[in-house]
Amino acid sequence: MRDTLQHRGPDDAGCFLAAGIALASRRLAVLDLSPRGRMPMTSSDARYTIAYNGEVYNYRDLRHGAAAKGYRFQSDTDTEVLLALYEQRGAEMLELLNGMFAIAIWDATEQTLFLARDRLGVKPLYYYKSPDSLIFGSEEKALFDAGVPAEFDSATLAELLCFRYVAGRRTPFRGIERLLPGHYLTWKRGHLSIRTWWRLGDAAPASPPNAASWYRDTFDDSVALRTISDVPVGVLLSGGLDSSSVASSLAARSPDQLSSFTVRFPESPRHDEGPAAAAFAQHCGLNHHETVVKGEDLMPLLHEATWLNDEPLAHANAVHLLAVSRYAKNFVTVLLSGEGGDETLGGYVRYRLLRTGSWIPRMAFPEALLDWNGLPRRFYKTAQFLQMKSLDERVLMNSCDVFPSELREAGCDAELDLGYRTTVLDGARKLYPGDLLRQGMFYDQQTFLCSVLDRNDRMTMGASIECRVPFLDYRIVEQLARMDSRDLFTGSGTKPLLRRAMRSRLTPDTLRHKKWGFGVPWSEHLRRVPEFQDLVVNLPSQPLIRDYFDPRLLRRAVASFLLSDGRHEALILQLVMLAIWGRMVSERHGSPQQPLLISGEARA
Repeated sequence: MRDTLQHRGPDDAGCFLAAGIALASRRLAVLDLSPRGRMPMTSSDARYTIAYNGEVYNYRDLRHGAAAKGYRFQSDTDTEVLLALYEQRGAEMLELLNGMFAIAIWDATEQTLFLARDRLGVKPLYYYKSPDSLIFGSEEKALFDAGVPAEFDSATLAELLCFRYVAGRRTPFRGIERLLPGHYLTWKRGHLSIRTWWRLGDAAPASPPNAASWYRDTFDDSVALRTISDVPVGVLLSGGLDSSSVASSLAARSPDQLSSFTVRFPESPRHDEGPAAAAFAQHCGLNHHETVVKGEDLMPLLHEATWLNDEPLAHANAVHLLAVSRYAKNFVTVLLSGEGGDETLGGYVRYRLLRTGSWIPRMAFPEALLDWNGLPRRFYKTAQFLQMKSLDERVLMNSCDVFPSELREAGCDAELDLGYRTTVLDGARKLYPGDLLRQGMFYDQQTFLCSVLDRNDRMTMGASIECRVPFLDYRIVEQLARMDSRDLFTGSGTKPLLRRAMRSRLTPDTLRHKKWGFGVPWSEHLRRVPEFQDLVVNLPSQPLIRDYFDPRLLRRAVASFLLSDGRHEALILQLVMLAIWGRMVSERHGSPQQPLLISGEARA
C-alpha cells in the first residue's frame, strides 16, 4: 500500500505496526528535511502515532501554544505540532488548523483510530470498511493493493457521464468511500463513527467595512502563509485573473526571484495562454518557464494521468497539469495555484445564466434548429438550461456537462442519482433564499470544486509536487460565504471583488484577459490524431460502454461528432475518458481471472 504511492513521497518511507493497527507513510520533505520528520511519528509516551499528508501553515504559532503547555518538541515539523495538539485537545484541535490535510492518529491506550480531512477537501482520504477491519489511504490504488476489489459501481455511471465526477461519499468503486471535507472519522473495535467538524455557512452573515481592502490583505496573508517551506516555491501561471493575482502577491513580498510555469498550446492559438503568462511574468519579475505537450505524448500521458487519478478523468486539462508539474519538479517542490477563485468569487461563465435565470422564462427551441450541426456546444447547453422546468433544476444542473436527454439520445438509459447533490442544494436554498447565483456557488463548493481539487492533488502529487491553493484559505471562504451579494458582485467583469482588490497590481491586459479557464483543444485531438480517432470510432465496442449504450444510436452520435457536429463533443470526450479508465483498471488492478468488475460480473 505504501510503495504504490511512492510518487506522493519519494524522499522517505516508514511503517508502524502494533496490535490492531498498521500505519505507513511516504514522505515529500518540505519542512525540516532531516530524519526527525520521518513518519509515522510517535509521541514520547508512545500513546499516539500519526501518519499525515498535507501542510498546516500556521504550525509555528500553534507550536508556541503547545510548548507553553509543556510539550517538548524534537523536530521543526508541522507533523509533531499536530501530534502535540491532539494529545492536548483531541478532535477540537482541528478548528485551530489553517492548512490542507488528511490525518490518521492511532491512540494505543484507547485502541482508537482518528481520521480527519481539511475543511475544503484539498487533500484526499478514502476508506473501505469490511466486517472486521478498516482500510484507508490517500488514493484508491493503495486500497486495491490491500486486497479491496476494483469493482465498478454501475449506479454511478450516469453521474460520471453527466457531471464527470461522483459527488459526496461515494466513488465509482463499490464499497470505497471518501471521507467528506470538514469531517472526521473514529474507529474503535469495529465501530465506525463519522462527524462534521466544519460546515460552510455556519457563521452569521456579515460584510467587512471595506470588502476590497479586506480581501487584498487577507489574500496576501494567505499567500504568505503558503510560502512556508524549506524547499523552493513557484507558481502555476496562466496569465488569467486568478493565477496572476497569486503571482503578483508572491512577487510583492519575495526578495528572491520566483519561478513561474505555464503549459502552451501553440498548435491552437485560441487555447494558448503562453504569451499572456509570459508578459505578466515579466511584469512581476518572475523567472518564467514554459513547456509544450506534443501530440504524440498525449495518449501515454492520458494513461498515466488516469492511473494517477484512479477514477475517470473529470477534467480534460489533467494531462497538461501533470506535464507542467513534472517539468516544474526540475526547479521547485512546492507550487501555488489559482484554484478556488471561480467557485468562491462567482467567476464561471455559466454563472451568468444563474444571475439572470430567476426572470428568464422557460423557452422551447425548434427541433430543426437544435439539429443543425453548425451550432457551437455552448448553444446546446444554453438551450437545455432554458428548457428546464424549475429554478432548482437550473442550479442543480448548472455544472452539468452532458444532460440526461443527451445520454438517452445516444442510447444510454442509466438512471441519474442526484441524492447527495439535492441535499447540498437544499442547504444552499436555506442559506441564500431566492439568490440562484449564490446557491450555485455554494453548491459548486460542495461538488464541482471537490473534483477540481482532486484533479489538482492527483496530478501535482503524481509529479511529487505539493500544490497549495491560497484562494481557499478558510478565513477567505467563510467571510465570502457570509458577505452581502452587493459587496461581492458590485463592479464590471468577472469576479469584480477580486478586480477591485488587485487592480493596482494587475496590468490592463490581464484585467481585459478573456475568461476561458485552462482550455484544451481536445475536440481537435479526437478528430485528427489517428490513435484518438480510432478510439472514438470504436467506442460502441469498448468494455463498460457496450454494456450500457445502444450501439446503433452511439454510432450515430460518433459519426456526427467526427463530422464536426459540436452537439456531442462533451459526451464523446467523457466516453473516451471512461474507456481508457476501464482499460487501465482492468490492466493495473485486475487479474486474468478478475478484471474490472461490472455490475458484479467479470467481463472481458
